[in-house]
Amino acid sequence: MALEHFVPDVWSGQILTRLDDAAVFPNVCTTEYEGEITGFGDTVKINEIGAINVGTYSSTSTGALTVQQLSGAQKLLKINQSKYTAFWMDDEDNAQIKPKVLLEAMKGTGQALANNVDEYIAALHSDAGLAVGGSISTGVDVTSTNVLKYMSLAQQKLDEANTPMQGRWIVVPPWFGQKLNLANVALNTDNTASMGNGYFGTTIYGFNVWVSNNVVHQSGTDRAAIMCGYLGSIALAKQLQKVSNENSGTIGFKSVIKALLIYGAKVIRPNNLGVLYADYTAEAT
Repeated sequence: MALEHFVPDVWSGQILTRLDDAAVFPNVCTTEYEGEITGFGDTVKINEIGAINVGTYSSTSTGALTVQQLSGAQKLLKINQSKYTAFWMDDEDNAQIKPKVLLEAMKGTGQALANNVDEYIAALHSDAGLAVGGSISTGVDVTSTNVLKYMSLAQQKLDEANTPMQGRWIVVPPWFGQKLNLANVALNTDNTASMGNGYFGTTIYGFNVWVSNNVVHQSGTDRAAIMCGYLGSIALAKQLQKVSNENSGTIGFKSVIKALLIYGAKVIRPNNLGVLYADYTAEAT
């Protein structure tokens, strides 16, 4: 028989909780389109309107007003990622151990899926429309003496692109966070607990600063692709489609537990997304 302690709805909640707690990049994405997906292969249509024109009017004006026809653009968010986990447990395991083992297994499942989602979003750096500094082939050297310079430059690039001030973020690798610490940056961390895992601090040039090991590093180097933007720069939609527990006759008296996650992510406002290609520089701590 399958595991008696396995209740799909309960354990699905455990996986989602761990996924949300462990992932960093989903915290900086808009997820307003998640309710529109039903399965793998879905396409979410994101409609945007163009700029609104402003005309001059006075009480002495004559004639008709110039009425603008709204123009719009449509972007497609494709649910093209389908990831699963599958593992087995012995049906004869001690009944008191099963719930504890299952809980840890569900946490591990959530962690593994969170890393996968993080890595996918982090790889979208190549779609950023704002160059903050460096390039894929040549990064800028970042030290504790110039780290704030690049934070300020990131702010400048977003300001020049008329990026909304609210919800600005930057996701950095741990070594970049260390440079901020060495620079003795004073952080406002009163709401750290409510922000979630990976949250480093806020009010650094208007950015919520997040730290993630999944920030893309160029192969064989310490060059990090550090993205910055606001909550509308990247769209993410994900759904834990199924969590099941089945008895497998092919491997003896075992219960096979499977989880399936579908998702998609897209840069929807590239002109409000920046990337800094930064090289780690060793220095005394």
